[in-house]
Amino acid sequence: MRSVYSTLLFLAAATPLLADEQSDCLAQGSASNGVVYWTGQEVHLDKADSYGNIMPGSNGTTKGCMQLGQWDGQVRIGDQPHAVKDSRTILETNPVGQWASYDVSYILGYSHPVVCQDTVQKTLTGDNTDLWNVTGASCDDKNDYTCVGPVGPFGVHASAMGENPCWNCNAPNGFFAPVAGAAYTYPDDNGAVIAASSNKMVCCVGRDCEWKNPKAGTAKAGTCDCSLGAEKRDATSESKPKPKRHLHSHGKHKVRGLSEVI
Repeated sequence: MRSVYSTLLFLAAATPLLADEQSDCLAQGSASNGVVYWTGQEVHLDKADSYGNIMPGSNGTTKGCMQLGQWDGQVRIGDQPHAVKDSRTILETNPVGQWASYDVSYILGYSHPVVCQDTVQKTLTGDNTDLWNVTGASCDDKNDYTCVGPVGPFGVHASAMGENPCWNCNAPNGFFAPVAGAAYTYPDDNGAVIAASSNKMVCCVGRDCEWKNPKAGTAKAGTCDCSLGAEKRDATSESKPKPKRHLHSHGKHKVRGLSEVI
């Protein structure tokens, strides 16, 4: 049996190795190469393209160094809850050029808390709040162990989504509200983006992650200029405003318009 002393020596020796592994991973990030070093809870992940199609053979886990290169797409966090209705937390990646950006999104739904830091800028996307443990909040639409995002492609307001929807402005429901502003909870929740990223990212899964995002819970509605109440949701195509567009796709809603993003 290993003594307490020998165990402490083993842990002390292992810690620098982990630090070196992370440093070696992040050193590979550049303007033309995105990297993510995963920490926290180890769970399954799949890569999806920017239209939300799962890429065959791309599965892995949230552990260690992930090489992205210039890959523009999504990392879906956790086990897929349903063969068609995929409502997992996603990390959206766009490592290319001056528009290099990352964001954590709950538009499809919520599976696990995820928070990521640009290690050069020290900026955050996502949050360590476990939405299942928020007092007084309940999920309106469960999908196995996940909660479906109401404005995502499987949500109750999916039919209202389009190129120029006023649902872009609507504040999130009570379940998702605690992380609005830190992670995407509705399409115009653009404060969640890490823009002009260094491509040297550390991401953590789970409620025990060290980073608490100060933006969490701050976004009450989007930046587009919609009327209140029913007019906000039922505006005609002529009267709907043209909001700032989101960098990524959130599954089936592919919109680019990068020059218009704040």
